[in-house]
Amino acid sequence: MLLEQSLAACFEQAQDNCYTYRIDSALPVFKGHFPDNPLLPGVCQLGLCADAVSRQLKRSVEIDTVSRCKFMAPIRPGQSIEVVLISRPDRKILAELRLADSQIKVSQLIFTVRDRV
Repeated sequence: MLLEQSLAACFEQAQDNCYTYRIDSALPVFKGHFPDNPLLPGVCQLGLCADAVSRQLKRSVEIDTVSRCKFMAPIRPGQSIEVVLISRPDRKILAELRLADSQIKVSQLIFTVRDRV
């Protein structure tokens, strides 16, 4: 199964501009990142953002450019993550990833998307 499909399968619910994902401990990325201290890689966090934007726009998109990635806390297997999307006037998207149970911000990303071909 492709990583994108594995991440999309973590989706639980959407409310307004907030998309909730439960990070599956069986994701293959945890075997190598890191075996004794599993963390969700940054590229997977971008994948969650792309999935959330695709759901919001109701069409398949991919990340085009990234102008900011700030990772503030680790995301562990089994955690629920909220991806909050905020459209900016410069046509970029601000995504804040937060722990669903505590609202602690774990990542902040600013990016653009393009339609998936």
